[in-house]
Amino acid sequence: MSASALAPRDDEALARAAREAFPRATIAAIEPLAGDASARRYARLRLRGEAPASVIAMLLPRDVAPGASEEIGAGGVPTELPFLAVQRYLAQHAVPVPEIHHHDDLVLLLEDLGDVPLADAALTGDRARLLGEAVDLLASIAALVRAPDPKCAAFQQRYDRALIGRELDVVLSHGLAPSDEGPVRTPLDDPAAHSALAALGDRIAAQPIVLMHRDYHAWNLQVDPAGRVRVIDFQDALLGPALYDLASLCTDRDSDRFVDPELEASLVARYGEALARNGGPAYADAARLRSEYFDAVAYRTLRVIGRFRFLAIEKGKTAYLRFLPGMARQTRRALLARGDRTLADLLAERSALFAP
Repeated sequence: MSASALAPRDDEALARAAREAFPRATIAAIEPLAGDASARRYARLRLRGEAPASVIAMLLPRDVAPGASEEIGAGGVPTELPFLAVQRYLAQHAVPVPEIHHHDDLVLLLEDLGDVPLADAALTGDRARLLGEAVDLLASIAALVRAPDPKCAAFQQRYDRALIGRELDVVLSHGLAPSDEGPVRTPLDDPAAHSALAALGDRIAAQPIVLMHRDYHAWNLQVDPAGRVRVIDFQDALLGPALYDLASLCTDRDSDRFVDPELEASLVARYGEALARNGGPAYADAARLRSEYFDAVAYRTLRVIGRFRFLAIEKGKTAYLRFLPGMARQTRRALLARGDRTLADLLAERSALFAP
């Protein structure tokens, strides 16, 4: 087995997992991979023998309860690792998720889907086809609200008004902080901003309820070697607002590189049609669909700006700060499209990030 850049105890955990999953194989190489905003870490294991040529290892944080999420949540800590429960549920309903080869308290070994996120494929391939496929997949997941499994972690939690309020408090405290270094603000010290954001939160909470992926963006969708869009990072799935995930797909980070307004409009319409076709909530009124979509864009971009600023100020994770200006532009664009100039102007008054 070749040495990796991981800690020795991580190498040992990976070796043990590989032996249990593939007794007639050995690890030829361990290649650490770039992580995400969570405490999870990833590596690719190159294998020799009776096993796939490679698998992806998800290394779970050792100091966090197995069922806990780093996201703000609504509900208790599940008894089973949510990734396992949600993967099993989605696979049973023909959602193309990675196969799980092995799991224990420290390591999950997953099917290797390759290194091509939808974000990259959309820049070099048929973006309309790929994003259309992603929207169809999203609608099929969302409509599974009609087939609840009370044993699955995703159906035990809700993205409810209380959770929305907590997320908006982070927007006020960190997202509207004077700089990426802070200091943080006290939400209730700004009653006008608190009230305006609360109105947006009320509109989000009033949307129809679907099964949410919660982080459905073009970096959490892989295009496998066969050209098929595959869904990953679904461990935080829960019940919540119908348009949140679509807003995430179309406006996360710098997705305006591959989703222009014309394509965006077609994807919104496609989602509404596919959602109804799959038995999910029906949007008979196109104007309502568009309005609720732009509410979701405004809320979701604000929520992510708050989250990325929180990671920078509280945990020293600054890699995502480069996306803030683009996401703030999406916030303002969505609010103006929605007709909420009051909140758009208020944000611009509070932070240069949201200036016209």
